[in-house]
Amino acid sequence: MKSKPYGMKVDSLVRGIEVTQQDLDFLCSLVELPDEDYAIPDAIDYSCAVVALYRQLQFMVEELAGNPLTEDEDIIKLSKEELETLTDLSDAVEDALGRLRECGISLKQN
Repeated sequence: MKSKPYGMKVDSLVRGIEVTQQDLDFLCSLVELPDEDYAIPDAIDYSCAVVALYRQLQFMVEELAGNPLTEDEDIIKLSKEELETLTDLSDAVEDALGRLRECGISLKQN
C-alpha cells in the first residue's frame, strides 16, 4: 500500500517564511541597534531563540521551497520526514520564544 503524500499550502509556506524572517530580523536588531527599552536580559535564551528561528527559516527556504507542487500549484509536496522536521523545528522555536517571553521579550508585543 502506497503512503499518502503530505502537503502544505504554498501561501502558508510563504507566510511562514515571511513571519520567521521578520521575527529573526527583530531579534537581530536588538543587538545591531541596541535600545534601552529592549535590553537582552538573558543572552543564552536570546541566542537559543535566534538559532531556532534561523534553523527553521533555513529549512523552509533551502529544503522545502524547491519541492514539487501539485498540478494546481496550490500545494507544495512534503515527505513524512520533511513534515516531521518542520514540526520539530516549529516546536523548538515555540519553546525558545517561550523562554524569551519569560525574560520580558515577546515577539507578539514587539
